[in-house]
Amino acid sequence: MPDLRKNAKASEAGESSGQTAILQAIETLRTELLAKIDEKAEMQTDEMSRQINGLRDELKASIDQANAKASMLDERTASLEEAANTHSDKIADLEQQVVELQKEVAGLSAKTEDLEARSRRCNLRIFGVKEGRETGAKVSTFVAELLQYTMQLDKPPVIDRAHRTIQQPPGDGQPPRAFVVKCHYYQEKETILQKAISSRKLVTGDGDTVRVFPDYTPTVARRRAAFGQAKQLLRQCEGVKYGLLYPAKLRITTPDGERKMFTDPAQAVLFAKGLSSA
Repeated sequence: MPDLRKNAKASEAGESSGQTAILQAIETLRTELLAKIDEKAEMQTDEMSRQINGLRDELKASIDQANAKASMLDERTASLEEAANTHSDKIADLEQQVVELQKEVAGLSAKTEDLEARSRRCNLRIFGVKEGRETGAKVSTFVAELLQYTMQLDKPPVIDRAHRTIQQPPGDGQPPRAFVVKCHYYQEKETILQKAISSRKLVTGDGDTVRVFPDYTPTVARRRAAFGQAKQLLRQCEGVKYGLLYPAKLRITTPDGERKMFTDPAQAVLFAKGLSSA
Protein backbone atom coordinates (compact mmCIF):
# COMPACT_ATOMS: atom_id res chain seq x y z
CA MET A 1 0.00 0.00 0.00
CA PRO A 2 2.68 2.48 0.86
CA ASP A 3 4.24 1.84 -2.55
CA LEU A 4 1.00 2.50 -4.35
CA ARG A 5 0.63 5.78 -2.62
CA LYS A 6 4.14 6.74 -3.49
CA ASN A 7 3.56 5.82 -7.09
CA ALA A 8 0.32 7.75 -7.16
CA LYS A 9 1.99 10.83 -5.76
CA ALA A 10 4.84 10.45 -8.16
CA SER A 11 2.39 10.10 -11.00
CA GLU A 12 0.50 13.18 -9.87
CA ALA A 13 3.74 15.08 -9.55
CA GLY A 14 4.72 14.02 -13.07
CA GLU A 15 1.37 15.00 -14.48
CA SER A 16 1.57 18.34 -12.72
CA SER A 17 5.05 18.91 -14.07
CA GLY A 18 3.89 17.97 -17.60
CA GLN A 19 0.93 20.32 -17.42
CA THR A 20 3.17 23.07 -16.23
CA ALA A 21 5.49 22.50 -19.13
CA ILE A 22 2.57 22.55 -21.55
CA LEU A 23 1.24 25.71 -20.03
CA GLN A 24 4.65 27.27 -20.24
CA ALA A 25 4.96 26.20 -23.86
CA ILE A 26 1.52 27.61 -24.62
CA GLU A 27 2.41 30.84 -22.85
CA THR A 28 5.66 31.02 -24.77
CA LEU A 29 3.83 30.39 -28.06
CA ARG A 30 1.22 32.96 -27.10
CA THR A 31 3.91 35.47 -26.29
CA GLU A 32 5.65 34.82 -29.58
CA LEU A 33 2.39 35.03 -31.53
CA LEU A 34 1.46 38.28 -29.83
CA ALA A 35 4.92 39.62 -30.54
CA LYS A 36 4.65 38.65 -34.20
CA ILE A 37 1.10 40.04 -34.38
CA ASP A 38 2.30 43.27 -32.83
CA GLU A 39 5.22 43.33 -35.24
CA LYS A 40 2.95 42.68 -38.22
CA ALA A 41 0.40 45.19 -36.97
CA GLU A 42 3.13 47.77 -36.53
CA MET A 43 4.47 47.06 -40.01
CA GLN A 44 0.97 47.29 -41.52
CA THR A 45 0.28 50.44 -39.53
CA ASP A 46 3.47 51.98 -40.83
CA GLU A 47 2.61 50.92 -44.39
CA MET A 48 -0.93 52.27 -44.08
CA SER A 49 0.41 55.44 -42.56
CA ARG A 50 2.83 55.84 -45.48
CA GLN A 51 0.04 55.17 -47.97
CA ILE A 52 -2.32 57.56 -46.19
CA ASN A 53 0.40 60.20 -46.07
CA GLY A 54 1.07 59.62 -49.76
CA LEU A 55 -2.62 59.93 -50.58
CA ARG A 56 -2.84 63.02 -48.39
CA ASP A 57 0.08 64.56 -50.23
CA GLU A 58 -1.42 63.71 -53.61
CA LEU A 59 -4.81 65.01 -52.51
CA LYS A 60 -3.23 68.19 -51.17
CA ALA A 61 -1.34 68.65 -54.44
CA SER A 62 -4.55 68.12 -56.41
CA ILE A 63 -6.43 70.52 -54.16
CA ASP A 64 -3.66 73.10 -54.45
CA GLN A 65 -3.70 72.70 -58.23
CA ALA A 66 -7.49 72.98 -58.29
CA ASN A 67 -7.33 76.04 -56.06
CA ALA A 68 -4.73 77.58 -58.37
CA LYS A 69 -6.93 76.90 -61.40
CA ALA A 70 -9.96 78.25 -59.54
CA SER A 71 -7.99 81.36 -58.65
CA MET A 72 -6.97 81.79 -62.29
CA LEU A 73 -10.59 81.27 -63.37
CA ASP A 74 -11.73 83.85 -60.81
CA GLU A 75 -9.19 86.31 -62.19
CA ARG A 76 -10.22 85.58 -65.77
CA THR A 77 -13.91 85.83 -64.81
CA ALA A 78 -13.29 89.15 -63.12
CA SER A 79 -11.35 90.31 -66.17
CA LEU A 80 -14.12 89.14 -68.50
CA GLU A 81 -16.77 90.80 -66.35
CA GLU A 82 -14.80 94.03 -66.42
CA ALA A 83 -14.35 93.73 -70.18
CA ALA A 84 -18.05 92.90 -70.59
CA ASN A 85 -19.02 95.96 -68.55
CA THR A 86 -16.65 98.08 -70.61
CA HIS A 87 -18.04 96.66 -73.87
CA SER A 88 -21.58 97.10 -72.57
CA ASP A 89 -20.89 100.76 -71.90
CA LYS A 90 -19.30 101.13 -75.32
CA ILE A 91 -22.24 99.34 -76.96
CA ALA A 92 -24.65 101.64 -75.14
CA ASP A 93 -22.66 104.63 -76.40
CA LEU A 94 -22.64 103.19 -79.92
CA GLU A 95 -26.38 102.54 -79.79
CA GLN A 96 -26.94 106.13 -78.76
CA GLN A 97 -24.67 107.29 -81.57
CA VAL A 98 -26.59 105.06 -84.01
CA VAL A 99 -29.89 106.59 -82.86
CA GLU A 100 -28.47 110.07 -83.31
CA LEU A 101 -27.01 109.14 -86.70
CA GLN A 102 -30.34 107.64 -87.77
CA LYS A 103 -32.06 110.88 -86.85
CA GLU A 104 -29.40 112.83 -88.72
CA VAL A 105 -29.70 110.55 -91.76
CA ALA A 106 -33.49 110.82 -91.65
CA GLY A 107 -33.17 114.60 -91.52
CA LEU A 108 -30.67 114.64 -94.37
CA SER A 109 -32.84 112.25 -96.39
CA ALA A 110 -35.83 114.51 -95.85
CA LYS A 111 -33.81 117.54 -96.91
CA THR A 112 -32.47 115.70 -99.95
CA GLU A 113 -35.98 114.57 -100.85
CA ASP A 114 -37.26 118.11 -100.46
CA LEU A 115 -34.44 119.54 -102.59
CA GLU A 116 -35.03 116.94 -105.30
CA ALA A 117 -38.76 117.61 -105.20
CA ARG A 118 -38.13 121.35 -105.51
CA SER A 119 -35.83 120.73 -108.47
CA ARG A 120 -38.71 118.84 -110.15
CA ARG A 121 -41.50 121.29 -109.31
CA CYS A 122 -41.59 122.55 -112.92
CA ASN A 123 -41.25 119.06 -114.43
CA LEU A 124 -43.80 116.97 -116.29
CA ARG A 125 -43.86 113.40 -117.55
CA ILE A 126 -45.61 112.65 -120.82
CA PHE A 127 -46.55 109.03 -121.52
CA GLY A 128 -47.74 107.49 -124.77
CA VAL A 129 -45.74 109.33 -127.46
CA LYS A 130 -44.54 106.77 -129.96
CA GLU A 131 -40.78 106.21 -130.12
CA GLY A 132 -39.08 108.21 -132.87
CA ARG A 133 -41.74 110.91 -133.25
CA GLU A 134 -39.17 113.52 -132.22
CA THR A 135 -36.54 112.36 -134.76
CA GLY A 136 -35.17 115.22 -136.85
CA ALA A 137 -36.45 117.96 -134.56
CA LYS A 138 -35.20 119.67 -131.44
CA VAL A 139 -36.80 117.69 -128.63
CA SER A 140 -37.81 120.73 -126.54
CA THR A 141 -39.46 122.34 -129.59
CA PHE A 142 -41.20 119.08 -130.50
CA VAL A 143 -42.60 118.71 -126.98
CA ALA A 144 -43.69 122.37 -126.79
CA GLU A 145 -45.65 122.05 -130.04
CA LEU A 146 -47.09 118.71 -128.93
CA LEU A 147 -48.36 120.25 -125.69
CA GLN A 148 -49.78 123.29 -127.48
CA TYR A 149 -51.76 121.10 -129.90
CA THR A 150 -52.84 118.50 -127.34
CA MET A 151 -53.81 120.98 -124.60
CA GLN A 152 -55.18 123.58 -127.07
CA LEU A 153 -52.92 126.29 -125.68
CA ASP A 154 -52.76 129.77 -127.18
CA LYS A 155 -49.01 129.47 -127.64
CA PRO A 156 -46.32 126.85 -127.10
CA PRO A 157 -45.12 126.65 -123.48
CA VAL A 158 -41.53 127.63 -122.78
CA ILE A 159 -39.60 124.38 -122.37
CA ASP A 160 -36.10 124.50 -120.89
CA ARG A 161 -35.29 120.91 -121.78
CA ALA A 162 -36.94 117.61 -122.65
CA HIS A 163 -35.73 114.05 -123.12
CA ARG A 164 -36.89 110.47 -123.03
CA THR A 165 -36.39 108.60 -119.76
CA ILE A 166 -32.93 107.09 -119.41
CA GLN A 167 -33.51 103.41 -120.04
CA GLN A 168 -33.20 100.87 -122.82
CA PRO A 169 -35.41 101.58 -125.86
CA PRO A 170 -38.51 99.36 -125.74
CA GLY A 171 -38.85 96.25 -127.85
CA ASP A 172 -41.73 95.32 -130.10
CA GLY A 173 -45.05 95.45 -128.28
CA GLN A 174 -43.64 97.39 -125.33
CA PRO A 175 -44.88 100.87 -124.36
CA PRO A 176 -42.73 103.84 -125.42
CA ARG A 177 -40.48 105.62 -122.97
CA ALA A 178 -41.92 108.69 -121.28
CA PHE A 179 -40.73 112.23 -121.89
CA VAL A 180 -39.32 114.15 -118.93
CA VAL A 181 -40.06 117.83 -119.54
CA LYS A 182 -38.87 120.87 -117.60
CA CYS A 183 -41.11 123.89 -118.06
CA HIS A 184 -39.56 127.32 -117.69
CA TYR A 185 -42.60 128.73 -115.89
CA TYR A 186 -44.27 126.98 -112.96
CA GLN A 187 -47.65 128.47 -113.82
CA GLU A 188 -47.50 127.06 -117.34
CA LYS A 189 -46.76 123.64 -115.87
CA GLU A 190 -49.79 123.95 -113.56
CA THR A 191 -52.01 125.02 -116.45
CA ILE A 192 -50.93 121.99 -118.48
CA LEU A 193 -51.67 119.67 -115.53
CA GLN A 194 -55.11 121.20 -114.96
CA LYS A 195 -56.00 120.72 -118.63
CA ALA A 196 -54.69 117.14 -118.49
CA ILE A 197 -56.87 116.42 -115.45
CA SER A 198 -60.00 118.02 -116.93
CA SER A 199 -59.60 116.38 -120.37
CA ARG A 200 -61.08 112.93 -120.76
CA LYS A 201 -58.69 112.00 -123.55
CA LEU A 202 -55.54 113.62 -124.92
CA VAL A 203 -54.62 112.87 -128.54
CA THR A 204 -51.59 114.32 -130.35
CA GLY A 205 -51.52 115.49 -133.96
CA ASP A 206 -49.89 112.14 -134.84
CA GLY A 207 -52.78 110.23 -133.25
CA ASP A 208 -50.98 109.13 -130.07
CA THR A 209 -53.10 108.98 -126.92
CA VAL A 210 -51.01 110.55 -124.19
CA ARG A 211 -51.16 111.09 -120.45
CA VAL A 212 -49.47 113.91 -118.55
CA PHE A 213 -48.39 113.69 -114.89
CA PRO A 214 -46.14 115.59 -112.48
CA ASP A 215 -42.55 114.35 -112.34
CA TYR A 216 -42.36 113.01 -108.78
CA THR A 217 -39.24 111.77 -107.01
CA PRO A 218 -38.86 107.96 -106.86
CA THR A 219 -39.77 107.95 -103.15
CA VAL A 220 -42.95 109.96 -103.68
CA ALA A 221 -43.83 107.93 -106.77
CA ARG A 222 -43.60 104.67 -104.79
CA ARG A 223 -45.72 106.06 -101.97
CA ARG A 224 -48.38 107.26 -104.40
CA ALA A 225 -48.33 103.99 -106.35
CA ALA A 226 -49.09 102.13 -103.10
CA PHE A 227 -52.64 103.58 -103.26
CA GLY A 228 -53.30 101.89 -106.61
CA GLN A 229 -55.52 99.13 -105.19
CA ALA A 230 -57.59 101.59 -103.18
CA LYS A 231 -58.11 103.82 -106.24
CA GLN A 232 -59.16 100.81 -108.32
CA LEU A 233 -61.81 99.92 -105.71
CA LEU A 234 -63.01 103.52 -105.50
CA ARG A 235 -63.59 103.67 -109.26
CA GLN A 236 -66.29 101.04 -108.77
CA CYS A 237 -68.07 103.05 -106.06
CA GLU A 238 -70.86 105.21 -107.47
CA GLY A 239 -70.97 108.77 -106.19
CA VAL A 240 -67.55 108.58 -104.50
CA LYS A 241 -64.95 111.21 -105.31
CA TYR A 242 -61.28 110.82 -104.53
CA GLY A 243 -57.97 112.47 -105.19
CA LEU A 244 -54.33 111.87 -104.36
CA LEU A 245 -52.76 114.87 -102.67
CA TYR A 246 -49.06 115.62 -102.50
CA PRO A 247 -46.92 113.88 -101.45
CA ALA A 248 -49.03 110.76 -100.84
CA LYS A 249 -52.36 111.37 -99.14
CA LEU A 250 -55.61 109.92 -100.47
CA ARG A 251 -58.68 112.10 -100.01
CA ILE A 252 -62.04 110.34 -100.30
CA THR A 253 -65.42 112.06 -100.36
CA THR A 254 -68.40 109.75 -99.83
CA PRO A 255 -71.80 110.26 -101.54
CA ASP A 256 -73.18 111.88 -98.36
CA GLY A 257 -70.34 114.43 -98.30
CA GLU A 258 -68.16 112.86 -95.62
CA ARG A 259 -64.46 113.46 -96.29
CA LYS A 260 -61.69 111.07 -95.24
CA MET A 261 -57.90 111.38 -95.49
CA PHE A 262 -55.56 108.37 -95.66
CA THR A 263 -51.78 108.15 -95.51
CA ASP A 264 -51.83 104.36 -95.00
CA PRO A 265 -52.72 102.45 -98.22
CA ALA A 266 -53.95 99.41 -96.26
CA GLN A 267 -56.45 101.52 -94.29
CA ALA A 268 -57.58 103.17 -97.50
CA VAL A 269 -58.22 99.74 -99.08
CA LEU A 270 -60.32 98.66 -96.07
CA PHE A 271 -62.39 101.83 -96.26
CA ALA A 272 -62.86 101.46 -100.03
CA LYS A 273 -63.99 97.84 -99.60
CA GLY A 274 -66.55 99.03 -97.06
CA LEU A 275 -67.88 101.58 -99.54
CA SER A 276 -68.05 99.09 -102.40
CA SER A 277 -69.99 96.57 -100.29
CA ALA A 278 -72.40 99.17 -98.91
